[in-house]
Amino acid sequence: MSKRVWSWTLAVLLLAGGVVIWAGNTGAQHLRSRHARPAQVAIDETVSVNADGNLFHAATCRYLHQPAQTMPASEAIAKGYAPCTHCMRRALGK
Repeated sequence: MSKRVWSWTLAVLLLAGGVVIWAGNTGAQHLRSRHARPAQVAIDETVSVNADGNLFHAATCRYLHQPAQTMPASEAIAKGYAPCTHCMRRALGK
């Protein structure tokens, strides 16, 4: 095979691999922080979030900064917030 054929073959394989990776990530949950762990257990309660934060908290959490807004935990998860590792351990399955 010529060098040109190998180049085209490699280009097609790289493009196909990129499409496969992209297609596999479209159903993934979007988190506001790449370091956060998503909720493992659904909790049915109202939580508090900061618009510029990445986590959802219990209203009494000492790591919750003001001003905060409240919303159902399911809505916070849908918006990409992850559970606080201090006050929302049960959402992490711990």
